[in-house]
Amino acid sequence: MEIISQKHTSCRVCGHEELKPYLDLGKIPLANNLFKTQEEAINAPRLPLVVAWCENCGLSQLTEVVSGRQLFRNYTYRSSVNQGYIDHCHQMALDLKEKYKLNESTYHIDIAGNDGALLEIFGKVLNHYCVNVDPAKNLCEISNKKGIFSIPEFWGLNVAKILKGEADLITATNVFAHLDNVTEFLEACKIALKPDGVLVIENPYWMETMRGNQFDQVYFEHMSYWSVSPMMRLCQKVGLKLIETSYKKIHGGTCRYTIAKKGESVFLDEIYENAYWNNLSDYEDWARKVYCIKDEISQNLTTIAKDKKVCAFAASAKGNTLLNFCGIGTDLIEFICDETPEKIGKYSPGTGIPIVGLESIIQYQPDYVLILSWNFKEEIIAKLRPLIPNAKYIIPIPNWEVI
Repeated sequence: MEIISQKHTSCRVCGHEELKPYLDLGKIPLANNLFKTQEEAINAPRLPLVVAWCENCGLSQLTEVVSGRQLFRNYTYRSSVNQGYIDHCHQMALDLKEKYKLNESTYHIDIAGNDGALLEIFGKVLNHYCVNVDPAKNLCEISNKKGIFSIPEFWGLNVAKILKGEADLITATNVFAHLDNVTEFLEACKIALKPDGVLVIENPYWMETMRGNQFDQVYFEHMSYWSVSPMMRLCQKVGLKLIETSYKKIHGGTCRYTIAKKGESVFLDEIYENAYWNNLSDYEDWARKVYCIKDEISQNLTTIAKDKKVCAFAASAKGNTLLNFCGIGTDLIEFICDETPEKIGKYSPGTGIPIVGLESIIQYQPDYVLILSWNFKEEIIAKLRPLIPNAKYIIPIPNWEVI
């Protein structure tokens, strides 16, 4: 299968045309394109996975953009399988209910709502009317079965005009990084919002991602890497106000951006965000640190796998970046255990590592488990300990750790 892509040479926020590449993770396959045979997976098409910095507005972004229709029309990641995310959504619902006086009359649009996980939780808290707009038809089918009205389309001006001026609340969690045309996305939100409505965006906070050595957050679905300064610049561009930001621990460090048509702009302390990441050399220094971490992971895992049984847990997109970048294949990892039905029985792209269900890890009784979704390590370890009581757990990021 050919990858439909194009070179990205100008900033998607400010249009600046001299992007500065600083992190090169090599040629990597698409993270969520799983394969039915090992041969197909090993020979998966690859593209250069390179991050560049816009010195004008501060946005980091990939130099190669893959077609959203190829990435997201049939999506294998399901939000509802992560209890940590479910817990986060519940707290988010309580927080927003109190802050914005939400109730059963609230009209709520969730953009890229996946299998309806967030709206299902919000519905229990608010008992309100909600709509899920997600391009993945397979996920919308699941969401519809939960009783959530779901539109299998990409969010944009056409959809927003249908829903125009009605939304009290629009949520968009972990989707903003997936966008090429971020300007149209916000313009569409502006059309759909009531005059006093709010848009709440959550996305991994790039400054914290770098501080935590989280290079595995980089994959082709993540076209941009957001921080407050470029988000504020984008809001100003479309005539919206960034009225609040707050930090959340989920996904290794997330920023919640609250955006409205009116209000005073409030954002994270400029010193916190800009004290270090002001020059290209700062980003290049971080990239060199990443290359050292790559060598450490590869060497440590090679040593362990010489005489120990090793498998991995979570066939995640970030895991695919780590495995391919670090050169980890079936010579070191027996299989990847996952709980997502759509992934079981497939093979991980680039490495050809088989993806299996929980029954396989119970039978195998590994000595070590490499946790690829390290951001949910507590939840994963608590789940696996009763099943494989003698196993040790490898946490590769932010620093190599064996538990």
